[in-house]
Amino acid sequence: MKTLTTLAVFFIALSSFAQTSFFETIEKHGKDAVYNRYYSVYKDDAGKQQIKGKQYQLKAEILKFNGVYTGLKMVAASKNDKAGIFTIDATKSKSSKIIGYPNVSHIVDRISRKGFVAIDDYIFKIGNVWKAKDGHGFNSIDEIYIRVGASDKENNTASKDKKKKKFGAFMKKLKDAAINKAPSECTSPACKKAANMDLVAFVRKYLKQMEAKQNRYVLTTKDKADIAKIKNAVNAYYGKVKSKNDAYWKSPEGQAILENRRRANGYAKKNEVTLTNKTGRTIYIADKGSRNQGTLVGVGQSISWNCSRDAYLQQKLKKDTNTYYFRTTSKKVYRANNKCGGKFIIN
Repeated sequence: MKTLTTLAVFFIALSSFAQTSFFETIEKHGKDAVYNRYYSVYKDDAGKQQIKGKQYQLKAEILKFNGVYTGLKMVAASKNDKAGIFTIDATKSKSSKIIGYPNVSHIVDRISRKGFVAIDDYIFKIGNVWKAKDGHGFNSIDEIYIRVGASDKENNTASKDKKKKKFGAFMKKLKDAAINKAPSECTSPACKKAANMDLVAFVRKYLKQMEAKQNRYVLTTKDKADIAKIKNAVNAYYGKVKSKNDAYWKSPEGQAILENRRRANGYAKKNEVTLTNKTGRTIYIADKGSRNQGTLVGVGQSISWNCSRDAYLQQKLKKDTNTYYFRTTSKKVYRANNKCGGKFIIN
């Protein structure tokens, strides 16, 4: 019976919000809406949804360019909270995508494979976004941001209520400690509601329904113009970044750095050799007679070595159960001034 009740809550909630797009959902709560961040969202071994790691209160800042929605940024709700937890802006990165414009279901970043989905009182940060074309597929919910309701605000701001409840809260902590039980972080009605759902299934069902809506929709001339604005904006941004970079490398400071690099490369070409380990085992090499641990060179790996120095093989020997020491042998694996600026194979 409990399972049937949970499923009923899930489908009623989903049917109520499935047709509301990403930015519409966030805008309807207003720019001053506050969200509690929970950074741990998972199912326990019994299959029960867990929401933990309550940390910071944030606001959802919708990003726009010339009247067109371009992304989202979570910002601090107060000076005591952390800002810039995660930002996706389609005008600043070609990897940031707005899915299904203008019926936006969610926004994703294809490099980090993260994204935002907004459904009613919740903003989900999804992870492992895998469907390359439209980003509808994902494998996890990394975080959930739950909108603070009226009762939560009263608890946060009414000092009189805090004083009344202070002694009771103290006694509750003592009781929880006595039975070795951590106090619940998921106490608001909205959080409890989310904890009674399968959140991954909830988000996937929403995205599937929004995808069907997007597929039925025919882009208008205005829609196409808005999409072009975003594309042109990100291209202009990349062009601006390139122009700034070009100007910097042409400046006296940039030219000085380039000259230092050229000198370093010239020095390496004249004075260094690349040693490659082809022995089939990990080795250590060092200067003749060295008593310190030499340079580790893994199987097939290469290192740069000053070609004016001979290189000798080291042995790694056990001193006791947890201690090793290194002894430089008489076996020379590289002779000084051989193939400077080039490569040398250690067999």
